[in-house]
Amino acid sequence: MMIKLLIDYQTFILQSYGGISRYFANIHHAAQAREDIESRVGLLYTRNYYLKDYPSPLNNALGQCLMKKQSRYHSWNKAYSRHLISKNDYTVLHPSYYNPYYIKYAKKPVVITVHDMIHERLPEYFDPGDFYVRFKRLCIENAAHIIAISETTKRDLQEILQVEESRITVVHHGYQMSPDLAGQHEEVNVRKPDSNYLLFVGDRKGYKNFPIFLTAVSELLKTDQTLKLICAGGGPFREAEQEMLMRLKVKDKVIQVSPTDNELKSLYQHAIAFIFPSLYEGFGLPILESFKNNCPVIASNNACFKEIGEDAIAYFDPHDQHSIAATIKEVMTNEPFKEKLISNGRKQLEKFSMELCMEKTMAVYRKVSG
Repeated sequence: MMIKLLIDYQTFILQSYGGISRYFANIHHAAQAREDIESRVGLLYTRNYYLKDYPSPLNNALGQCLMKKQSRYHSWNKAYSRHLISKNDYTVLHPSYYNPYYIKYAKKPVVITVHDMIHERLPEYFDPGDFYVRFKRLCIENAAHIIAISETTKRDLQEILQVEESRITVVHHGYQMSPDLAGQHEEVNVRKPDSNYLLFVGDRKGYKNFPIFLTAVSELLKTDQTLKLICAGGGPFREAEQEMLMRLKVKDKVIQVSPTDNELKSLYQHAIAFIFPSLYEGFGLPILESFKNNCPVIASNNACFKEIGEDAIAYFDPHDQHSIAATIKEVMTNEPFKEKLISNGRKQLEKFSMELCMEKTMAVYRKVSG
């Protein structure tokens, strides 16, 4: 039976770049490459990098002109997705985020991917007026099946929302390798930073645990004059962060950059180590990016990271500054341990192929479509 997949608009107007939109773009591209599944995305126009060539009705100069106004960009794409859902010309609907607008229009099975339950596990780090917590619950309750991106997320779904195990399938994220580079170390032609550095990637708010991590690493930065910390992404340092850098006397040792994909690969490749101090994550794609680029990983000892990294990560207690600093120092000074982490990371990456991720996702579509 030919499965007609419909992916809605949401993540592709919320993100120009980003993990969730890349995940759904990968699903679309994988489905397009198969003979048993057709895929369509409910977009009139998008600025998303991963679907920049998608043949949507207004993905052209006219659309660029018409969609300059952000409110129109949102409302027109939403209306178009709603129109396609109402036509009922699909087998499976896979909404790309948690706005439940589609529930009253969808007459066919709906599959929802839950990336994490951070808002529910750590509500103290989020706005109490955030309506997406309720939206997520409504989407989960009305889904025919749920894809959880880790066993950790599956357990949270069962414990927090009492979702039946039969309605959940764990499908780990896959890491896309270029066909000619699979199994190789892809050296990127980007200028290497001038000094030795530790690498932090992504947002620095709340549960990302950046203040405790920064306090822990500050003594190492002050002790080693050649050492720096590079923070990739997350936007420029905010006022309170700049004050903290001043108080810790490391303002000249901590650098924020907004790298391109190639520049980020180069940062991984030349870093002493990548450090992931989050209190909670649903998966952790930067771990796989580090493995691919032969970068040692030092991370919190939370359940998700242990699930993804196993023995390829040096773990610390994210609440304990001494544990963080001691683990970083161990990796910096113990070359055999560092090389073992790199070797184990290459082996661990093999468990997260894009092909396996896509095959399991397609199996969910077949299951719900009967």
